[in-house]
Amino acid sequence: MTEHDTHLPDQSAEPSQDLGSQTGATAPFHVLALSGGGFRGLYTATVLKHLEEQLGTPLAKRFDLICGTSAGGLLALGLAAEIPAPQLQDMFEHHGSRIFGSSTGARRLFPQIFKAKYSPDGLTAVLTENFGDLTLGDLKHRVLIPTVNYSKGNGQFFKTPHSPRFFMDYRHKLVDIGLATAAAPTYFPLHAIGEEGVFADGGLVGNSPGFFGLHEAHHALGVPRGKGNVRVLAIGTMTLGATKSGSTGLDWGIKQWGARIFDLVISSQEHSVDAMLSHLLDEDYVRIDDPATPDQSKDIAALDVVSSASIQVLKSRGTQAARRALGDKALTPFLNHTAATPVFFHGPNKTLENHHA
Repeated sequence: MTEHDTHLPDQSAEPSQDLGSQTGATAPFHVLALSGGGFRGLYTATVLKHLEEQLGTPLAKRFDLICGTSAGGLLALGLAAEIPAPQLQDMFEHHGSRIFGSSTGARRLFPQIFKAKYSPDGLTAVLTENFGDLTLGDLKHRVLIPTVNYSKGNGQFFKTPHSPRFFMDYRHKLVDIGLATAAAPTYFPLHAIGEEGVFADGGLVGNSPGFFGLHEAHHALGVPRGKGNVRVLAIGTMTLGATKSGSTGLDWGIKQWGARIFDLVISSQEHSVDAMLSHLLDEDYVRIDDPATPDQSKDIAALDVVSSASIQVLKSRGTQAARRALGDKALTPFLNHTAATPVFFHGPNKTLENHHA
């Protein structure tokens, strides 16, 4: 398999470094995994804000790797850039209507039939205001951002240069990576990045990216397998299980499926990954998420619902989730952990000479 930085390493590959030399620590290795969910990312951002306020330090300093998909990818990039978590919450709360803005022309007349429902202009503007011209190479904390390269038809994972093999991604702007991982089918257009190809939402390959973080720790960073060596903290988006009403038929076409098929993909992935990580890591896996009540589900049913009601639900449930988590001893190891300074092999923050493992 190619050693291009945007692929996950081959399962048979030897780790490039041992835990001590690559991560600067012995154990445990802490992964933060942030799920996608459109505007429901406000729930995640609210949880992050309260955790960061409790710690009194940038949250990225507590994790050895931050993974994020779609809306979670935007938050992951922001945390790794040490943008204060309250600012990231504001990005959703006060600018969600710009991201999921009104459509014009063909988008208004034929929504989600001939064109994506929303123009990317609003999201581009919001990301530019928050990320500026920062690139992956400018980050001081490791990240992994899933996308789907539709030019090749497979998952592609944008990463900081934390392995000698990762020698391309660091040049890409955070704005481009954010637009790529958040290009939800039917909601936003595909996003092109130079000669890399065109990209679709990372939720198609892994809406809950905790597994990718676990794999990266073992296969790119050389963290040995074994109980207690890797801990994963996952934060969801109150993702609703996409289900079919009993009053509808079984023979559906494009009109009936519409955006529902994407919602089904991300919700089914979310539950599967949660179950498997629980089995693999046991108490070393902690998830913060909440089911919506029947009444609340009406306010946050779709990925693009931006309203006073959805904002109230997502913020209040996120605040209560953070309060509950901060009182849970399962979260204590994450709060007490301080990540070692990452080793980067390329780019402006290069700490070691460039060489291949």
